Amino acid sequence: AADGLFMVLEHLRGWTLQERIVSQGRLSLTETATWIGQVCRGIAAAHAKGLVHRDLKPANIFIAVNDDGTNLAKVLDFGVAKIPDALSDPSMDPTKTGAVLGTPYYMSPEQAQGAKHLDFRSDLWAIGVIAFECLTGEKPFKASVLGLLIRKILMDPIPKVSAHAEVPPAVDDWMERALARDASLRFGSAVEMAAALNALC
Repeated sequence: AADGLFMVLEHLRGWTLQERIVSQGRLSLTETATWIGQVCRGIAAAHAKGLVHRDLKPANIFIAVNDDGTNLAKVLDFGVAKIPDALSDPSMDPTKTGAVLGTPYYMSPEQAQGAKHLDFRSDLWAIGVIAFECLTGEKPFKASVLGLLIRKILMDPIPKVSAHAEVPPAVDDWMERALARDASLRFGSAVEMAAALNALC
């Protein structure tokens, strides 16, 4: 009907970053920096609008094949995204305020603790975890039960990428900043994060 509501979505051709990691194993530093750079540009646009994704993971990153044959990483599934100010008002939050949301392996320490107020830096942590998985083929923190996983996210030493893949030592420094448990020690923005990784190539 002319007065009906409908949603138009882009038809994407390609594969998820998760599928890429599963099929290729470890990705090179250059390829990782390419995908992470594109993800960071996309998520920076969301951050500029005051949105925090809160569920970034390889399965939510789609490598789209454009008509000209080039590839572009697109960030999908903003289903649990939030405007930080809305979290202070339960009536504005369609999910449970303070609930642990997102995929556990990629949750920031503050998210794992159920913090009510999450800002863009929580997304930066998740991007760091994704980069680690791209470079090593493994997640930095793994456990068979949620409680143990959260303990590892909160307390275990940040693993070295160089212990799992041949990368410049500076990649370990980048990862240490990306996965800083003190959010104030992480990168100042997604754009800064991407630029620092790209410089290591």
